[in-house]
Amino acid sequence: MTNFTAKKSLGQNFLHAPHVISAMVHAAHITPEDTVLEVGPGKGALTEKLLATGATILAIEKDDRAIPFLHEKFAEDIKNGKLKIFHGDTLTFKPLEYGLQTGKYKIVANIPYYITGEFMRKFLEEETPPEKMVVMVQKEVAKRITDTKESILSIATKVYGEPKYLISVHRKFFRPVPNVDSAVIVVGNISKKFFEESKIPETAFFEIIKAAFAHKRKVVKKNLEAKIPKETIEKIWISHNLPEKARAEDISLEMWKKIVGEALIS
Repeated sequence: MTNFTAKKSLGQNFLHAPHVISAMVHAAHITPEDTVLEVGPGKGALTEKLLATGATILAIEKDDRAIPFLHEKFAEDIKNGKLKIFHGDTLTFKPLEYGLQTGKYKIVANIPYYITGEFMRKFLEEETPPEKMVVMVQKEVAKRITDTKESILSIATKVYGEPKYLISVHRKFFRPVPNVDSAVIVVGNISKKFFEESKIPETAFFEIIKAAFAHKRKVVKKNLEAKIPKETIEKIWISHNLPEKARAEDISLEMWKKIVGEALIS
């Protein structure tokens, strides 16, 4: 079997930690009836554990060097239909084209860190989103997503699902060793319920959220003037007794639902 080394341009750092891989698979609560989408299988360490659950695995791999390696390593699983390998870019992958229906598949992945934000948005905003995601991300990003102090990324995650910090992963467990530590997060109960119940259009919601976080040093009221009339902002602030000096990171998702909802109907 021809081996290959990690490619920096693809953000590859291969995980060598059986306990972490086991924790990821366990957190996904995979059954033999499940379909799991794995992103960037690399040398197949995680793929191996996923296959052991009896589930059907769809693996997307961008690195052309990895394709023959994976085909040789998992020849039997490919032959019996338990593993399907797709050569391509995750960010252009269309789940529906591969038969993945809303809430009928799970994502378990050790993703390249430079695509984290784009990856999360893509699959959470998907026409057919997964039921659950278990992903390895940079530790600081994991904290940002699961923290009570909000950011655009945390709100963009919480609006679709329930993120939870699962486990910290020291950089020593990767080859080559990266400059940062990592963490695994679980995003469960993924749905578009927030938008369906509030009747707030997704595009309008995120336009206002992006404006709110545009200038971190400014109070959020000032930032919102780019999208909402000043008089409307004043009415909302008085109505909900919000602090005058509040910053965007201090406002909860539930309060953002009220702010955006009221701003759109004013």
